[in-house]
Amino acid sequence: MGKTTISALLARELASAGADTLAVDCDPNPTLGDEFGVASASLPRFDRDGLRPADGTLEFAREPELIDIDSHLKLLGGPPSDTPLADAVARGIAGVLVADRFEFSVTDLGAGPEFARVAVGGVLNPADLCIILSDGRSVSELTADRVEGACRAREVQCRRVLNR
Repeated sequence: MGKTTISALLARELASAGADTLAVDCDPNPTLGDEFGVASASLPRFDRDGLRPADGTLEFAREPELIDIDSHLKLLGGPPSDTPLADAVARGIAGVLVADRFEFSVTDLGAGPEFARVAVGGVLNPADLCIILSDGRSVSELTADRVEGACRAREVQCRRVLNR
């Protein structure tokens, strides 16, 4: 197993404290399942076909399959695909649609420059706190600045963490 993300650690900690927690992998290169001991490549795919327009918003055309990690932790992840950004956005929207079924929802965003605007515009709208990881490189800091600005505009608290 590779490096464990803050998202995985936070989700596990919340669940171990007894809180019903949803972990959503919104990274175009989904690996959150791997961090929980479930091969991301083996997970069911949830893509935009799982969503349909309804009264100016989106609703489920089909429910996403949530994977039991333990009694208080469920995962909404997916396999790598030919449409990674579109699948990541669909998982993010699905996560928002099921979040009210849980006490906490932790979203792992792969917010590269191409994803920051889409992620912040849709997936983070209901967030209470955004933890932004940066490795200190200029492209990482630029992306972190964009996400942080979008969080401020939506009055979402955020914390930037340097992760070298």
